[in-house]
Amino acid sequence: MHPQKSGFGNERFERSDGDNNAAIEEIIDNDRTRTSQSPIQLESTRIGHEDDQIISNIARNDPTAANEVATNVVASSLPALESPAKTTPTTEVSCQTGVGDHDDDHDEREERGLELDQSAVSQESSGATGAQNESIHEQHPAQEAQLAEEQHLEAEDTGDSDSAIGSDVESGSTSLSESIYNYRREHGRTYHAYKDGKYIFPNDEREADRLDLQHHIFRLTFGNRLFFSPLQNPKHSLDVGTGTGIWAEEFAEDFPYCQVTGINLSPGQPTLVPPNLKFMIDDAEDLWLYAEPFDFVHARLMAGCFADWPNFFRQAYQNLEPGGWLEVQDYGLPVKSSDGTHIGTDLYRWGELLCEASMKLGRRLGSDCSEYYVQWMQDAGFVDIQVRMFMWPSCGWPKDPYMKEIGRWNQVNILDGLEGFCLALLTRGLGWKKEEVDVLVAKVSNDLRNRKIHAYFPMPVVFGRKPLEREATFH
Repeated sequence: MHPQKSGFGNERFERSDGDNNAAIEEIIDNDRTRTSQSPIQLESTRIGHEDDQIISNIARNDPTAANEVATNVVASSLPALESPAKTTPTTEVSCQTGVGDHDDDHDEREERGLELDQSAVSQESSGATGAQNESIHEQHPAQEAQLAEEQHLEAEDTGDSDSAIGSDVESGSTSLSESIYNYRREHGRTYHAYKDGKYIFPNDEREADRLDLQHHIFRLTFGNRLFFSPLQNPKHSLDVGTGTGIWAEEFAEDFPYCQVTGINLSPGQPTLVPPNLKFMIDDAEDLWLYAEPFDFVHARLMAGCFADWPNFFRQAYQNLEPGGWLEVQDYGLPVKSSDGTHIGTDLYRWGELLCEASMKLGRRLGSDCSEYYVQWMQDAGFVDIQVRMFMWPSCGWPKDPYMKEIGRWNQVNILDGLEGFCLALLTRGLGWKKEEVDVLVAKVSNDLRNRKIHAYFPMPVVFGRKPLEREATFH
């Protein structure tokens, strides 16, 4: 069995009664150092560094005070992230029959989820693996199966209070030059220099810390999984848009005989990692010129990163070994709810604005791209396509303790990244002024603290297999 990560253990996240400030900071891997190493390949291992405060200042109604609210009381009620024995409510959609059994190591982990009755996305398949697809999620005992867009979580009674802030939140390789580190500075944040403008979100230390927190929320959501594809002894794997490199590092540790490559537009990955892991500065929109094909290609939260998504799926297909797997994990935007409480909110409008701005910049964002992954994967030639649909509540509004925990951590995650999500997109894409962005951030922050808004972010996982050579002749 592949070793499970212990990143959610209490030994990392314990906090004393008087140390609320450090509660969230301890989520970030304190023994990791990000460095700016030189040319092309950044081979690394995490070593100690002081982490910046993970929770960004929470905006209030007064826009001028939007960045002045300290959140040191936020973590006092948040439980330590622990390796769960269940997963969030999930939809399972089989786009083809015949997918092989999932990795036994992962199947042994007990998971709880809501298996929703959603019609399968049909796709004609010849020569599939022949093994019957086995569900990896148990039905949530307290909830009925229903369509993904109609998922229902019972909301906790909040009485007359609209806010629970006190308890809820608070290929080819490209040679590097010195210019790669001359980051674009805009409105107090930094952005990547290589292929300037292609990635619309910040790359500074504050964002890096948030990304690491977000990674742990994924682990909590997925029952400590890193992926869902039924891999069997992968030898070469690629992590597209590796970010801080934390996913790639943990995957490399779980599969020590697999050569893992993580690519990103910005440096900043750790400097010392397992010997089977390397990082490269590369643009996945360019022609892929890797020396060897991969058994597994992984891409997480890449919505908004590609101008031509179908081409990404084609290139992934062309650079996979026959029988290899591609998996994309992403998010939906704008938010949804099962009771309509999201309609007319600034939180919902925020999602619409981000999608509009990104589209004007030539890149689909949120549900504008994630809802097409299955179709694009089919068009590229993949078979045995599977979908898992999860949800991240906007805050701790669910009554279910497990989903409440997911929501509270996601509230921290979104509040911390809210300014960074908005600044470049709205100023570049819609021509907004910084002051207008501040007002929106303040309003959305209030909605994220309002437990009467039962919103959630759809979190789809889509994975598919490149057919074997003998199968390909039938397509």
